[in-house]
Amino acid sequence: MDQRVTMVSALLLTHRLEGRTQGEVVDLLGAPTNTDYFGDWDLVYWLGNERGLFGIDSEWLVLRLGPDGRVVERRVVTD
Repeated sequence: MDQRVTMVSALLLTHRLEGRTQGEVVDLLGAPTNTDYFGDWDLVYWLGNERGLFGIDSEWLVLRLGPDGRVVERRVVTD
């Protein structure tokens, strides 16, 4: 399993992302991944290979910003 997946899982348990500004998220997580995947989300982070026995897909952290530029939704998804 990739370290980043494990680190983000722990981070999501200890740090609330909802309500943070885009700048605060970037300060915490670094620059988002440059990708065309998940175009309906505002910030996308590639986490690594999917957890599990086969792990053929990738896991991603996706964030949606509200009109005020703060995180209103976050999900860990696979492609």
